[in-house]
Amino acid sequence: MRRPKLRKASKRMTCSKRFKIQKKVREHKRKVKKQAKNSGSRKQKKDLSIPNDAPFKEAILREAELRKERREELKKAQKLERQKELAKKRNLEAKRSDPAETKQAKKKGDKKETKQPKSTKIHSVSEKSFCLEVNKVIEASDVVLEVLDARDPLGSRCVEAEQAVLRFPNKRLLFVLNKTDLVPKENVEKWLLSLNKEIPTLSFKCSTQVHERNLKKKRNIIPGRIDVTKGTVCFGSSALLRLLHELCPSKTDGIKVGLIGFANVGKSSLINSLKQAHVCNVGAVKGTTKILQEVNIDSQIKVIDSPGLVVSPNNQDVAITLRSAFQVNDSDVMKAAHVILKHCDKQQVMLQYNIPDFRNPLEFLTLLSRKRGMLKKGGVPDTESAGNLFLNDWLGARLSYNSQPQTPACDYITPEVTNRMQKGINLELLAQDNTESVKALKCPSSASSIRFTSAGLINGVMDVNEIMKQEESEAETEEDEQDMEEEDASEAEEEESQDISREAKTTPEAATTLSKEAPRSVCFDKVEEKVDDTYDFNSDFI
Repeated sequence: MRRPKLRKASKRMTCSKRFKIQKKVREHKRKVKKQAKNSGSRKQKKDLSIPNDAPFKEAILREAELRKERREELKKAQKLERQKELAKKRNLEAKRSDPAETKQAKKKGDKKETKQPKSTKIHSVSEKSFCLEVNKVIEASDVVLEVLDARDPLGSRCVEAEQAVLRFPNKRLLFVLNKTDLVPKENVEKWLLSLNKEIPTLSFKCSTQVHERNLKKKRNIIPGRIDVTKGTVCFGSSALLRLLHELCPSKTDGIKVGLIGFANVGKSSLINSLKQAHVCNVGAVKGTTKILQEVNIDSQIKVIDSPGLVVSPNNQDVAITLRSAFQVNDSDVMKAAHVILKHCDKQQVMLQYNIPDFRNPLEFLTLLSRKRGMLKKGGVPDTESAGNLFLNDWLGARLSYNSQPQTPACDYITPEVTNRMQKGINLELLAQDNTESVKALKCPSSASSIRFTSAGLINGVMDVNEIMKQEESEAETEEDEQDMEEEDASEAEEEESQDISREAKTTPEAATTLSKEAPRSVCFDKVEEKVDDTYDFNSDFI
């Protein structure tokens, strides 16, 4: 007998039932996630404990504790600043919302609101910490390497930092000319000759670190395979290590080498290139390094990384924009572009960016934004993003520009100082290493590199008290300006009130007509009598 076909049960259901099921599933998943979060089922970080057999264990632990304390102090200071700013904002809002305020105070408040804040020192706390960290690096190190940008070596030298190093009779100061692959070879050779007359200088080219993955981190590399993540070749590392080993007092005793320099000259990249591993954080953004960091290169050499030097506000605008330890605000992008364009050849900039002739920086940024496709809604050129791109090219290691060698008037570098710095260094070997590294480089031609007029030696700030004085003077000037504006506003109001009173006295008839024509005031406090709004059909439909 044939078996009858059984009909399968239908999976259809009402919408309300389906929505209830979905809601319960969502609630269940949310509950599970919350329980996992409270229970702490995430992967815990491994405790990188130092073994007992490791040498200088106590010193390493002490350094780690000190670094932790500094970070906490910085956080506390930043928190206090934020709280003060919030308190100021609340006070201003309370004053504005106060109904008992007079018209005069309201007008003053409106003027204060419309007034744009000046480009004052926003990062005062970080400036102080940067100064302290750099001074600690100079004090702790036996040899100080000042890293210079080969595109503008004179504009990357700090007078105050060099003087602070030369005050110590036992410390050595050396120059490292970094980013030599972005400058024509002839220009590099001229700069090496002029700088070696004062202080021993070494040419250097860091391994190109476009991204973090281009540097090898600690991991197991399988033999027989090419490590693609490794950066390109570094030039000058072997010569620098040999020079530092020459300065060591003996084979058993080591030295501490401190790195100083302005922001984006390549201090952290130099350490990574010497160590051949990603040890220090590197980035095109200014102020990436905020605290000192010690790295052991080998058994004898320990390198100390430092944050960027603080630029004094008394310098030229070019020096402040290019060498400042902090990022340029979006509001100051136009000013920074104008300053840079003023100090470089216009035709070479046009050829570099493939842009037609321009009259002012705004026109240049509009042409650049259209060329790169940086447009806002409605096809409006985005000048802010174009300005940031232009600044990043000049600050980072992308654009090639060069400045002509000059002989600066350095009173503090005497022939005695040069002899003391050259003592114990084989100058012939140093010159040979420099020529070999320059020959091996792939440098741009003089036609493709932009000519740049240097601002000269830069004045830095090495004392925290100077920053405090600058802040006080800026606050005083701001208060004086506010007082002057308030006085002007009060005088203008007094004059207006006097004019009105004179008109009223001279024309009494006009005052009477105004009083007659004045609208009557309506009182809403009286309670109106209740009127019966019911509809009477008998009266309306008769």
